[in-house]
Amino acid sequence: MLQGFKDHFFETILSLLAIAILRFTYNVVGSKISQKRLKRQHGCQQPARYHHKDPFLGLDDVWETLRAAKAKEFLPRIRRQYEKYGNTFSSRFLTYPVMNTIEPENIQTVLSTSFNDYEIGSRRREAFSPLLGKSIILLEGQQWEHSRARLRPSFKRSQVADLARFEVHLQHLIPAIPCDGSTVDLATLFFRLTQDVATDFMFGESIESLLHPDSELALFLSAFQEAQIGLEERWRLGSLARILPQPTFYRNVALVHSYFERHVEKALEYRSPLELKEASETGKIDDALQTRLNNEGRYIFLRELAKTTQNKLVLRDELLSVFLAGRDTTASLLSNLFFVFARRSDLWLKIREEVESLDGALPTLEQMSSMVNIRNILSESLRLEPPVPCNSRIARKDTVLPIGGGADGLSPVFVQKGSMVAYHVTALHRRKDLWGEDANEFKPERWEKETVSWAYLPFNGGPRVCIGQQFALTEATYTIIRLAQHFKAIENRDTLPWIESISLTSTSGNGVKVAMTPT
Repeated sequence: MLQGFKDHFFETILSLLAIAILRFTYNVVGSKISQKRLKRQHGCQQPARYHHKDPFLGLDDVWETLRAAKAKEFLPRIRRQYEKYGNTFSSRFLTYPVMNTIEPENIQTVLSTSFNDYEIGSRRREAFSPLLGKSIILLEGQQWEHSRARLRPSFKRSQVADLARFEVHLQHLIPAIPCDGSTVDLATLFFRLTQDVATDFMFGESIESLLHPDSELALFLSAFQEAQIGLEERWRLGSLARILPQPTFYRNVALVHSYFERHVEKALEYRSPLELKEASETGKIDDALQTRLNNEGRYIFLRELAKTTQNKLVLRDELLSVFLAGRDTTASLLSNLFFVFARRSDLWLKIREEVESLDGALPTLEQMSSMVNIRNILSESLRLEPPVPCNSRIARKDTVLPIGGGADGLSPVFVQKGSMVAYHVTALHRRKDLWGEDANEFKPERWEKETVSWAYLPFNGGPRVCIGQQFALTEATYTIIRLAQHFKAIENRDTLPWIESISLTSTSGNGVKVAMTPT
């Protein structure tokens, strides 16, 4: 009887195994037939293929990427690959087939036309989620839509154009720049400026790192910077990051989370204006309450966000994404731009001439928008050194890119479900067939005729376009104007060329070492 039971058990197991194999085979064959039909329907052709020494996992490319990043040659390496293989080529990154492209039509397809065919993907979520949790940067579908709807009102023109708040922090920046001809690293000051502005906007109270660079908050800021670098390393490592110990990274993450969680607690304890009034009248008011009383009538991001949800983790994660974008994008833009100003006195002179129309007065938003030279110079800086030089999406289904296949690169390309489509703005913005033979030169005058298209993507595009771009451009423009009003010349104090420093954004790896001459 026992033998009969064993026989029946093994027969059952074999039957289930056979069914599983048949189902797997059916799905694979069905998928192959469906893929073949899709390819035939669209006339798909193979793109150029990256020459891997390891054709199975592409480990050679992983090591070359890590080596290039360590040597601060990551971006030039990407551009050389496109020069060698063309504007669209396939490669492999561990378990991912990768389609690399700098074709505007392909990027528009991924980010807009066929938006629902693609997602952020598990690789980025796994790499970034220890720090950013479930922030808008990592969410998909309805969760992402809810997050964007929650954040969008905070970036309306009326909210991001509080020039009086910008001026408070410019009054801290300007005295921090030596007037005696000594060398200063503007990049350091720009990062302090943007984190002061960002925390003021978010919390109603600034971190004031320009005034107190050596305060206890320096530990938090250092942890935040190191955590970002850790995210980028995890991204490059892919699934290898799961098995490599990262104790320093997780310590930095814990420090960053602790800082933001304290502010979330404050926001959830916020008392209404009536309660504040009563406390003030009875004299029962401490420093924290006084700060809130002073802030009444001001738009404070976290306070408004807390009206939409009481979930502490949601609030923390959204704050982190806004702080990251508000601090790093603008600081990188300003640093990259002033690196150029230090080597191009003619550009700074143009800025000064344009700003003279203000006669020393603080600019209004309307006056800022009419300053064509500043706008063109900002656009050119974002073209040559975009703060986010690379990005990607994962195909949710078998789909097609409209161009890049065949010997001439003009045929559609098949993209298999689960493949990564990587697009590299750093190479797109330097294509000579799109921007001219002078594509590698800093020439703001090109924007006198140039119109914005899918060949220019400093803030991404489609439904996931950066909602904070107006905030970044307003802050950068205001900063340039106010510095031009106070300093008539910028002297370069660094003989080295621009090299990259990449975390989640790209900026000058040598900083911006200059001497400023006051007016």
